Amino acid sequence: MSFLSPTRLLRETMRKRVLIGLTQAVVAAIVFAAGSFGIAWGQQVERYSDIPSDSVAIASIDFQELKGSAQFRMWPWEVLNVACQEQFGFALDDIETIDATLSMPSSEPEFGFSIRTSAPFDIADLSEQVATQIEVSPKDERLRFRDIYDFPMLRVAQKDPNRVLIGTQGTLRRMMSQRIRTGGKTVELVSSRQSDVRIAINLVQIRDLLLGLWMTQEQQVPEMFHGDIESVIELTDNLLVELEASDSNPIRVSFGTADRESTEKLEESLQRLRTQGLQFARESVESQLATEPWISDAMKQAASKYADRMQESFSDTSMWSIEDNRLELKTETSMMASYQTIGVMTGLLLPAVQSARQAARRMSSSNNMKQIMLAMHNFEAAYKKFPDRVIRGNDGSPLLSWRVSILPYIEQNELYQQFHMDEPWNSPHNIKLLERMPQTYANPQVEVAPGYTVYLAPVGKNAGWLDKNMRLPAITDGTSNTIALTEVAPHLAVPWTAPDDLDIDENSGTSWMTDRGANVGMFDGSVRWISAELAEQILRALMTVNGGEVIPLLP
Repeated sequence: MSFLSPTRLLRETMRKRVLIGLTQAVVAAIVFAAGSFGIAWGQQVERYSDIPSDSVAIASIDFQELKGSAQFRMWPWEVLNVACQEQFGFALDDIETIDATLSMPSSEPEFGFSIRTSAPFDIADLSEQVATQIEVSPKDERLRFRDIYDFPMLRVAQKDPNRVLIGTQGTLRRMMSQRIRTGGKTVELVSSRQSDVRIAINLVQIRDLLLGLWMTQEQQVPEMFHGDIESVIELTDNLLVELEASDSNPIRVSFGTADRESTEKLEESLQRLRTQGLQFARESVESQLATEPWISDAMKQAASKYADRMQESFSDTSMWSIEDNRLELKTETSMMASYQTIGVMTGLLLPAVQSARQAARRMSSSNNMKQIMLAMHNFEAAYKKFPDRVIRGNDGSPLLSWRVSILPYIEQNELYQQFHMDEPWNSPHNIKLLERMPQTYANPQVEVAPGYTVYLAPVGKNAGWLDKNMRLPAITDGTSNTIALTEVAPHLAVPWTAPDDLDIDENSGTSWMTDRGANVGMFDGSVRWISAELAEQILRALMTVNGGEVIPLLP
């Protein structure tokens, strides 16, 4: 098997995370703006004349109605207006409407905003600290551009005195092009409603993308939900979220389908997901609570009673209604609905906060061990062997740990270069580097002395980590059946640079684990959780590389 170099792997991972993060940020920005500012959609088609018809999502903000809304009367409009004037060079009072478009994502997210002002505005008045110098289009002198310093992917464009466009370059070109089609079903959907807030998402545009994402995540979801989740994706053509601040039923969510039959099928799938999901959530929480010794019996009983009351409340089926090819979900008839939701989540999660914290820390430790095992394999790919467990001097004396050898493969080459490899870990020079232990070697679950780590290799008779010249063919028991790395209890932590590891002959059975168990790294690069209740003979068999034992399936 081949492995990416640590540098390339990090670069590819960061690139994907940036693209995913930017896409999520754009969607979140539209949703937040809509929910916070109170969107009002105009009825005139020309308002959307620069919004492409194939937009994945559309949102609008009407500041005039926003500022006059009783729900927002306590907002510091005066302060915000002066802040915008001083920091950016425009007055918030001059903004009349903002229309946003989100396009089909490609290699980078594509989005844009069309801002209309009540009075003429010149982008030349934008602060020089915000945008670059004016550029004039060679094809049209009326069309001018400025780049935004803090967001180089964005540009500001202006052709009309009462309209400013901001967006990524691809979307900006499409918004200004006379050849693109405007309007379309998504615009028709939002312009046909009168609610204060509307967010329309065209799921037809991204259905294949959603199905692809679902295929990558379906193994993380119980199989009982698979069919209904796929039906929701395949049957829903569009999603419309409406908020009406002055109405007794403030929040409405509706799903658009191709026809009445599809709507009825969608209702059946959503209803099953709701009822089964509530039951599954309750059983999962109660099961988790039952296994956590730090949660009192009184708290467990209180959580169970609250779950009874919550499930009874949410079993009401009157919240669904069908009108032609739309399925509408009605929320509670009060602006307190969001607070009720917060209450439900608090009641469910509060007893399990400590459990969630422990699980998160365990996951963080697992990720550390995965990085270490990846570094081991990259080292093996480069040198055709794993690093020697102990770096020895010419006389055979132990000097440094394998944890020092793999530093270049966890993006710590500069630190690696600082070591004197012919000196012991506690020499006057090397001991100064103890305090520079990489975070990869720090387990967030435990507290140990600075510079100490609980990530050790098992050593002993035929144990997983041989002293030197360790090669993959030597692991005749199978790489997925042999432990290469363990996390140990805090009292067994060692200086990370020292050539010390876990002696399984001196620490028999599971005595080296915490009370519940430990994460272990297998020679195939995977990381697993092993319970402290595992039989000693099975654990011993997992520690050896060539014992020939039969390993039963582990839970």
